[in-house]
Amino acid sequence: MTTMADRARKSAIPFEAKKDGLRQRQSGDWVLSLVIAAADMDQRITAAAMGTRYECALVEKNDDESPRDHRTEARDKWRELSPVKQAGIRCGDPVFWAFLDEEFAPDKHNNHDDAAEIVRSVCGVASRSELGKLGNQEARTHWYNLDFRFQAWKARENHG
Repeated sequence: MTTMADRARKSAIPFEAKKDGLRQRQSGDWVLSLVIAAADMDQRITAAAMGTRYECALVEKNDDESPRDHRTEARDKWRELSPVKQAGIRCGDPVFWAFLDEEFAPDKHNNHDDAAEIVRSVCGVASRSELGKLGNQEARTHWYNLDFRFQAWKARENHG
């Protein structure tokens, strides 16, 4: 049985392109301009009528031609932040508020202050700044566990 993915791979038009321009229209739609080397230009593209629709997948390349993984970079940047900064960022995130509401209390927690209060309670601190104190490993462990639970919850929400 031929799957949709099999048909897409068979019909794919491979080429390398460089971003040449980006602008936003009044409608909110974006116009992305790409430069394609003459050797990579496929006749199916040049022969297609204006307005022809394409399904696209773009993969940014590193200098060594390997695909760039932005998810790994974002995760690494997150880990470089102190627990104090991480908690501050999470407490300003409405998605984190939804997680706290679902996991910790039946009433809505839809603001920064409510989120900060729950984080302090879960971590056993009077202030999130205590997460940065050297002798407070237990509070940091509670924070990391809470953040891990949030990320797992978010993954479940995103992927069913």
